[in-house]
Amino acid sequence: MSLKLIFITIITLLLSSCATIDLSLSESAEKDFHKAENLVEDEQYARAAQFLGKFTAKYPYSAYLIPAKVLRIKAAYLNHEYILSETLAARFVDSHPTHPERDYAEYILGMSYFNQSESANHEQIFSKKARDTFAALNNRNPANVYAKEAKEKLQMLTNRIAEHEMIIGKFYFERERYVGAVNRFIVVKNNFITTNVAAESLYWLASAYLAIQQQVYAEEVIAELTQNFPENEWQKKAANLL
Repeated sequence: MSLKLIFITIITLLLSSCATIDLSLSESAEKDFHKAENLVEDEQYARAAQFLGKFTAKYPYSAYLIPAKVLRIKAAYLNHEYILSETLAARFVDSHPTHPERDYAEYILGMSYFNQSESANHEQIFSKKARDTFAALNNRNPANVYAKEAKEKLQMLTNRIAEHEMIIGKFYFERERYVGAVNRFIVVKNNFITTNVAAESLYWLASAYLAIQQQVYAEEVIAELTQNFPENEWQKKAANLL
């Protein structure tokens, strides 16, 4: 038998033995919790989440209950079951608002939303939920261990939401629906001035104002663009609008 065939046979046997691990509960919460930990360590996340669901139902007063809830959140998230990890994490935050593991649960909640979010070309429901969750985590506990990553995700999500508003605004502008365009560009101006599309939004806002013959407003926006983004490419383009 070749070494390759032997290796494949061993791997198959190992996978088979893992797959047949009994998921029935014993009469010991400690023993069952460690069993769940082993399932997670073996990357059997779906089975771990299933087992921990039964665990929390059987041992509602155990000292291992909260660690089991946290482990189940982790197992669901690592298995890319983002709806489940979202549900479990949100439930944990609501049920244990002062627990030390709340930071982790809130972080996973934000990441679950983040992984369900889509590009700027789509609706930003999950992007907004993720942004609000990361902001709440960092505002509540600025020293949390996930603060740096949460801050990076916040900026990424804020940029994406602003880009979505810009896409819709330009859609209206191109179809000469200038009032609708103005409303979208104003949203970016008022709420997303620190994003990567801020200067562009001011250019298009000025253009839309000129299209509806509101030159005074257009001049004010161009002045703001010049003041906040001097030498920016959009500022240079805006200078040619008047």
